[in-house]
Amino acid sequence: MSTTQEFYVRKASETEARGPFTLEQLSSLAENGQVDPETFYYDAATESWVAISGNATLLETLFPAKKNLRVKPKTDAQVKALNTLSPEDRPITVNDMLLAAEGRTADTRDKADPAIARRHAAAVGLYAGMGILFVTAAAYILPLIDVLFSLEWRAILTSPQLLLGLFNLALGVCLALGATAAYPAVRFAAALGFGFIGFVLYLQGDVVPLAFAAASAFGLFVCTLVLNLPGAIFAAALGFVGACGLAHHFFTT
Repeated sequence: MSTTQEFYVRKASETEARGPFTLEQLSSLAENGQVDPETFYYDAATESWVAISGNATLLETLFPAKKNLRVKPKTDAQVKALNTLSPEDRPITVNDMLLAAEGRTADTRDKADPAIARRHAAAVGLYAGMGILFVTAAAYILPLIDVLFSLEWRAILTSPQLLLGLFNLALGVCLALGATAAYPAVRFAAALGFGFIGFVLYLQGDVVPLAFAAASAFGLFVCTLVLNLPGAIFAAALGFVGACGLAHHFFTT
C-alpha cells in the first residue's frame, strides 16, 4: 500500500469525514485509539465508504498482530505538552490537528483543501443525480400509470417508456441509499433515456422537449463524473431544468 495515499475517515455514527491523512498519520491515530477497525474510510476506487476491517491489507498495516495490546489514551490534563511555550499557551490537541487538516480553524480557513472541495462536489452530484432520476421516473411513469396498475405484464413489457421510468426509479432509490457503486448503471440510464426518448421526440418534431431530454441526460451523466464543485453545481442545475421541462411536456401532452 502506497505511503503517499491519502485517507478520509469517519465513524459509523458520524456524518462528517476527517482528513486527508497519510498512512503514517492514520497509523498514529490508530495507536491513540482515534481509529478502530470499524472506522470507515473513503475508497476512491469504488467511490464508497468501506470499513477498515473490510480491507485486509490496511487492517494489517494499522493493527498488526504484535500491537494487539493498546495503551489507554490519556487526557490532555495527563499529558505534558511539549509545544507549550508559556503557562498561558494552550497545548495543541489531536482535535485541533484534525480541524486544521480540514481547514476549519482560524489559521487555516483561507487555505482551502482541494480534497474537501472534491468531497462536497461528490455529495452535490449524488443528491442531484438522485433528484434527476426521481423526476424523470415520474415523467415516464405517471402518464402510463394505468398500464402499470393494470398488472398486465404484456402491456407493461411492451411500454419502453414505462420500463425506462421504473429503471430510473430503482436507480434513484439506490442513490438514496448511498450506493454510489450504481453510478455506471446511472450513466447507462442517462444514455439510454436520451437515445430512446430523444428519438421519439425527434420523430414527433418536438424540438424544445428534445432539448430538455438532452439537458437532463447530460446533467445526470456529468453528475456521476465531475469532482469539482462549480462543475457539479452546473451539471445539477442543467439536469434539473431538463428533467422538470421533460416532466412538464409529458404531463401536458
